[in-house]
Amino acid sequence: MIQAVTLIGVVVGIALSTYLELEPGKAMALAVLCLLAAWIVVDGTPAARWAWALRGRRQECPAAYCRRIGTKLVGIAALLGVVVIACSVFPFFTQSSAVQWFIEARHTTIPISIALAGATILYVAVTDRVAEEPDDYLHQVGRAVLMQDFREEDVLFALRLLTIKCFFLVLMFSSGIAALSDLAERPVWLFPAFSAAWFEGLLRLVFLLDVILAAGGYIATFKLFGWHVRATETTALGWLVCLICYEPFFPAISQAFVPYGAGPGWESVIREGSVAYFVWSVATLSCAIIYVWATIAFGPRFSNLTHRGIITSGPYRFVKHPAYLSKNISWWLFAAPSFVASGLAEGLARAGMLAVVSLIYLLRARAEERMLSQDPAYRDYAETVAANGLLAMAKRRLAPTAPRL
Repeated sequence: MIQAVTLIGVVVGIALSTYLELEPGKAMALAVLCLLAAWIVVDGTPAARWAWALRGRRQECPAAYCRRIGTKLVGIAALLGVVVIACSVFPFFTQSSAVQWFIEARHTTIPISIALAGATILYVAVTDRVAEEPDDYLHQVGRAVLMQDFREEDVLFALRLLTIKCFFLVLMFSSGIAALSDLAERPVWLFPAFSAAWFEGLLRLVFLLDVILAAGGYIATFKLFGWHVRATETTALGWLVCLICYEPFFPAISQAFVPYGAGPGWESVIREGSVAYFVWSVATLSCAIIYVWATIAFGPRFSNLTHRGIITSGPYRFVKHPAYLSKNISWWLFAAPSFVASGLAEGLARAGMLAVVSLIYLLRARAEERMLSQDPAYRDYAETVAANGLLAMAKRRLAPTAPRL
């Protein structure tokens, strides 16, 4: 159900923003808003559960409750202050489309920000009332700012979470703005069906779906609905192999060490309109669709470097890392004609460069498994996939049958 709602929400957001002919920043904001609304309506915590939790907390001293809410709001203000400083200092943020759009649209975003401030206060108050353990990381950050005793591990968790959300939300929102701008200039529905421009337009549309879903996931860390982050990656290797796959790190590394794409185009080997071109394009596009399907399966719980619940639906029923697997296969499919056109020596060298990129994703998958394996639910899921997943089914199919006596 959540997968269908997720897809409907993001498609409605894109369609509505296109129909209204909004500029890319507003179009991205509307698309994410539609997605969040769809998630809240379908996957939000039932009101009955909230009422039960409220009844269980009625005996608490009002003064203690108000003090804790005030401390949490101090914590939120401090974390937002860190975000403002980062977005004002570091070029990655100051030069991003997302931050520039927010600054340019401040005359319209200021009233929205005021409304969000009021909603935040209400959200913190309600969430505190229904939480099983209200003394959370926000409370500990507030205590640290007020120079009271605090749990260091909770403050470090808050800083890691803030870094993840700030970096990836800006990245995904900026990517969405660029993709929506491209869609407005080159609508995929205007290209002849099955042409090169049409297939490339569909790939760009899949990318747009992915970044909107990701942006929504980084926003939707609402504890009230059970979408909160339970743990974050703590190892340097885990952070390294994840961040190296994104801007601004990957373009620099790609150009300096693994420029596997610097070669002849695919058209030098595959003729547009041929059967080989059609099969190759469909295979590449299918991998991209599986990749975005993996993101859809997360629903509101998508996020890098975090544990927000174990996903076992969608393509995750068959393999543990369908997004990484399909993404890498699509890269190999797209680059293979160029490798062939480059000649044996250069083609093998460029294939080796792409193999390095795939190795990074393998290390990234292993790092995620190490983090998630601390949860017994993930260990059970991994055992289930090992026994009944795609690889296990293939082994059973290919296993020789014993001769009948």
